[in-house]
Amino acid sequence: MVEEGVFFTVSSSLTEAISKRPQLMVIANPSALHLPLLEVAIGEGIPFYAEKPVVSSAEDLDALKSCIGEHEILPPNIVGCNLRFLPSLQALRKLVESGDLGNIVHASFEAGQWLPDWRPDIDYRTSYSARRSLGGGVALDLIHELDSARWMLGELYDIQAIFAKASALEIDVEDSASFLMKSRLGALVSVHVNYVSRSPFRRYRIVGDQGTAEWDLPSRTLSVTTHKGSTAVPLGPDAFDISQTYVAAMSELLQAIDEQAVTSQGIEDGISALELIFCSNSTRLSRYGV
Repeated sequence: MVEEGVFFTVSSSLTEAISKRPQLMVIANPSALHLPLLEVAIGEGIPFYAEKPVVSSAEDLDALKSCIGEHEILPPNIVGCNLRFLPSLQALRKLVESGDLGNIVHASFEAGQWLPDWRPDIDYRTSYSARRSLGGGVALDLIHELDSARWMLGELYDIQAIFAKASALEIDVEDSASFLMKSRLGALVSVHVNYVSRSPFRRYRIVGDQGTAEWDLPSRTLSVTTHKGSTAVPLGPDAFDISQTYVAAMSELLQAIDEQAVTSQGIEDGISALELIFCSNSTRLSRYGV
């Protein structure tokens, strides 16, 4: 129900919409079309929520960084890698930061699902995920895993990447991607994502010399194994509730707008995650070939 006195207007153009001085811009169109909206939001000082990935090409990324460099102060903003707001993943990050796992030696971040099952009400071949022109491809689409790796382990270096289109899916982008990187402290970090797994999965494993932590979203578990055995980490009932992460992200942004503050996941984080793709040893062309 709409509260009394609250009303909505529809604008027929971006220029008309901006003339009304909006308090917030939500950028959730296909990622290949994000850049013009980002440039307007930054140039006009309009707070914004930008869905992931913030842009979908190296050229747009360079243009975005140039735009940011022209402005000393950015409006409050947040990037839609909403998994950072998942309580169970926050608990996993605390395990890493606490030192309870010891020195981190290896970490893996994996996710996959059969693309036609993502949006069962539409033909997957028409979705942005399937189309290069709209910014699709699994590396960009599942950038959550690259973002999570960087969020938990810090900046990543020596990035090696392989992209492939090996399935029968009718798409013109890669259906699988693998990354191998190194953390600042020397841990090997791997990320594997795909569009083809008939059994959806999303699981992270952090291996330290004192213990191993394993997080599994479908099974809703977070466990730690040490020389004493394996134990489940006690978590609240909403620890794996993806839906609440969107509310948490928007709540943080609205508070930042009220306080003219920065958020925990600004556009700089979105740029850094993208650089892991565009600055790897793979060229853009290799994303779409075998």
